[in-house]
Amino acid sequence: MRSSFEAEYRALTIVTGEIQWLTYLPHDFGIIHKPALVFCDNKSALHITANPDFHERTNHIEIYCHLVHDKLLSGLIKLLPIASAQQLVDVYTKALALGAFHFIFSKLGINDIHSPT
Repeated sequence: MRSSFEAEYRALTIVTGEIQWLTYLPHDFGIIHKPALVFCDNKSALHITANPDFHERTNHIEIYCHLVHDKLLSGLIKLLPIASAQQLVDVYTKALALGAFHFIFSKLGINDIHSPT
């Protein structure tokens, strides 16, 4: 079974790879990009990305750690912490309390086309 840290870090690696791929074409045209902002709510993932010293917790995903750390140092991405309660994707991936659901749903800017106006 994977730890939540490992799952989060693998997702972070996938996002980093996608961002790198998306910057190839603009780079070919000489367009300079700013670092892509990547929000992460896992404190362990943020710490290990910033700290290249690996320990027993990273033995299965060490190559992923190197990739994300290198892209962070090169300026491709910028990792920012975010509170778990503010993660917009949770509305799609978790069962939330009604208040949290309405809070996140309102942030997405989705309109109910069937509601009376």
